Amino acid sequence: MSLPLDATTIQFGSQLKQGKKPKTPLPPPIRKNTIPPGPWAKSDTEKVELFANHLAEVFTPHDSSPDPEVERELASHNQTTEKIQVFTLRELTLVIKKLYPQRAPGSDLITVQILQEMPHEGYQNLLYIFNAISRLQYWPAPLKQTKIIMIQKPGKNPTDVASYRPVSFLPI
Repeated sequence: MSLPLDATTIQFGSQLKQGKKPKTPLPPPIRKNTIPPGPWAKSDTEKVELFANHLAEVFTPHDSSPDPEVERELASHNQTTEKIQVFTLRELTLVIKKLYPQRAPGSDLITVQILQEMPHEGYQNLLYIFNAISRLQYWPAPLKQTKIIMIQKPGKNPTDVASYRPVSFLPI
């Protein structure tokens, strides 16, 4: 006796062949800070707001008063007299070759593979950018942006926002 095959059976079978667990959809998180608690955060916008509010409560900024020792060091440091060492093309290529190829891209969507397969002219342009950043002592805003995803902690309630941890993907 054979059972009829449907799309779910075929999908599950292909996942078994690949050695993967079938993905079970996570239920949406619940808004616990509302009175009464709920409803579910169903849309992506609602989920983002819910996680952003939770992270803002959990991660508080450091005390804004500066460390006196750091303040003295910064005041005594004369940046104009110090010779800034530039990066070399050899250093840049060695660092790019050592990058882990499976590393996830950041907000700029540039992968390690793109960098490793870049032509020589690309390395020279990248070297020019890095040396300009070092010389001007200015880090461009797009390179400060991060892509954050929330990953569920193992064995935790998927409807609770505290059951997730943030993972940041910075530009490579």
